[in-house]
Amino acid sequence: MKNKVLQIHALLILAFIFASSGFIHSANAETAPVFKIKGIIVYSDRAMIKKESVVPVNKGENIIVITGVTAGMVDQSLQVSTKSKSNIKITDVKVERTYLHKTQLEKTQKLRARLDNLNELIKKNADEILALNSSIDFVKKVIPFSQNQKPTLTDLSSYMKFMEKSISENLEKIARIEVKQKKLREESKSVENELKNINSEQENSKDIIIHLYAGDDAREANIAVSYIVTMAGWHPQYDVRADSNSSKIDISYFALISQSTGEDWKDANVEISTAKPFIFSTLPELTAWNVDVYQYKPLQYQKSLAPTKGKLAKEFDEMKLEGSEMPEEVQVKAETTSFSFIMPWKLNIPSDNNPHKFLISASNKESKFEYYAVPKLSKYAYLKSSAQNPFSFPMLIGEMNVFLDGRFVNTSSINRTIVPDEAINLSLGVDEGIKVEKKLQKKFTEASGVFSKNTRIKYEYSIDVINGKGKVIDITLNDNFPVSRNEQIKTELESPKKEEAKISNDGIISWDMKLNPGEKRNISVKFDVEYPQNLKIIGLE
Repeated sequence: MKNKVLQIHALLILAFIFASSGFIHSANAETAPVFKIKGIIVYSDRAMIKKESVVPVNKGENIIVITGVTAGMVDQSLQVSTKSKSNIKITDVKVERTYLHKTQLEKTQKLRARLDNLNELIKKNADEILALNSSIDFVKKVIPFSQNQKPTLTDLSSYMKFMEKSISENLEKIARIEVKQKKLREESKSVENELKNINSEQENSKDIIIHLYAGDDAREANIAVSYIVTMAGWHPQYDVRADSNSSKIDISYFALISQSTGEDWKDANVEISTAKPFIFSTLPELTAWNVDVYQYKPLQYQKSLAPTKGKLAKEFDEMKLEGSEMPEEVQVKAETTSFSFIMPWKLNIPSDNNPHKFLISASNKESKFEYYAVPKLSKYAYLKSSAQNPFSFPMLIGEMNVFLDGRFVNTSSINRTIVPDEAINLSLGVDEGIKVEKKLQKKFTEASGVFSKNTRIKYEYSIDVINGKGKVIDITLNDNFPVSRNEQIKTELESPKKEEAKISNDGIISWDMKLNPGEKRNISVKFDVEYPQNLKIIGLE
């Protein structure tokens, strides 16, 4: 019996020694570490997210689970790698659809509590405004003197001052509360949008399950994960500020980033890309364009150009993240077919589907300011400026806010891509200090021709241009005359002559003139149209 006890003790000691020396490890060890966002590439309609984590591992097979990944993850884009120098190999990667985890549910509860609190404050302020308005009405209606009392002028004056002061104070209180109400409603709307985005996911999320094998010397694994998500993107916006005194144009290039992935991007290194990774993964090919006699055929459906799933992962380059020393300005990186803007500071972009504005670049250059008028269409002169794309990268299609001398003018748009140094025509609004007016002076019809009777209509117009500004201006004036598209109709321009204005083949007349302060210029436009009497024509005024 004593020998048996000694044997058991010996076995226990040996087991302890083996376990301490690393020969015995638990198989299929499963961990759920926290993966932090290391970098993000934002495309026009999606984003690539890169995460990393250092995970403790045991010898043999390990299972690492990344929980709560957005349901908008594109499974085929998932890439997993390890930076560990020790003997660690990734053997399998899977994606499983799950439900939102505790963190997302807690976020939903916090948002709902915050929304309830905001709604309570909004109601409280509304009740206070109602009470103040009632007080104002009461002061207006009450009569402080009895019917038998005859108030003196001093009494009346004193009461009027009291009433004026009371109403004024209440109106000031109402104004202050209404400012608060506006901010509270805006905040409430933002919270509602966040809740709407979370609820639209129907409480679905995904888990990434990583199987890896660790060798004898492995104690931890540095794992990098990257994947594409939808419900994210960016688009450009421009602010153009023109200074008519210095003849300078300041153009600011912004990126508006929005995302509703269900995960807030906090302290993230962000790269904004103009690439479109999912458009035409294979080259589009034209087929023959045939013309034939129509014959009825059953309707056939053409196959759509869909991305090839097996090649999606190859569509994306590895992110080049900056270290601790970030450049002061946005770094522009020219790719083979696109541009990337590497933000020099870490960004915070909440998952609220609201646009968040970030400056990419700005430029200030001299520009030529001139006026443009078409008196046939408008009695106003328009200020315009011809500038060039001052950036080393294209200006993409986007909204443009235009300011002149510190005043907002209008919102226009860039409707095509503007390459570097390409001209941009900017409309800076109407200038009412310049008047243009076109009047019909004469219009008469006469018969012409000896053997065949023709009708000839003579037109005479007068255009007045007045510079009501206190400085010299350059102005381009445009008008037109009819151009015949039929050999039976003849048109002839009498005035202006070719040496007086630019006259195009399509009948556009253009004058470039310089007007001194207060100067008035009169221009005459004369032309006639001749055609057979029995011919009915269209297009004449």
